[in-house]
Amino acid sequence: MSACDSITVGCLESTTWVQVDGRAGQGNCGNVKKFLRDRFDEGLRNFVIDLENCSGIDSTFIGMLYRLAVDVEQTGEQGGVHVVDACERNAKSITKLGLDSKIQLHAEASEWSELKERISSVLLPAAGDSALEKTERADMIIECHEALAEANSENRKRFNPLLSLLRKEQDEEETE
Repeated sequence: MSACDSITVGCLESTTWVQVDGRAGQGNCGNVKKFLRDRFDEGLRNFVIDLENCSGIDSTFIGMLYRLAVDVEQTGEQGGVHVVDACERNAKSITKLGLDSKIQLHAEASEWSELKERISSVLLPAAGDSALEKTERADMIIECHEALAEANSENRKRFNPLLSLLRKEQDEEETE
């Protein structure tokens, strides 16, 4: 994560909010994932990812969002993962993977604008990922890409070679 990348997080009422300024990727995904998982475990089911100031989103971050969206759907409860104010490029990164059926894209945050204004005062910086050890980071990257590969056959073709390579590297490190 570069010095200009920041992610702030917070909750208001029944909504969990993540605001990305800069890049959303494997470098800042771990603790965001933990924050979102903790809220999910507490029973929250409405997650908003604000990408208005996001310069790019990678497959690890998208995979983390997709896994969360699937888990919310499997509860049978009302809620979901909503990506708001994504630029065309970031929205395309999600749609080209065929994930827009689970991750709800909102071109504008208009329906979320009141909440966005109210929640801005409670957003706090997400903890950095520096605490993630190399093996934890590798596990997270594999888990996120497994979620993408499970989403559809095109993604299996796209991500299985990467997953094979990542697992091989992980096995080699474990045997050293």
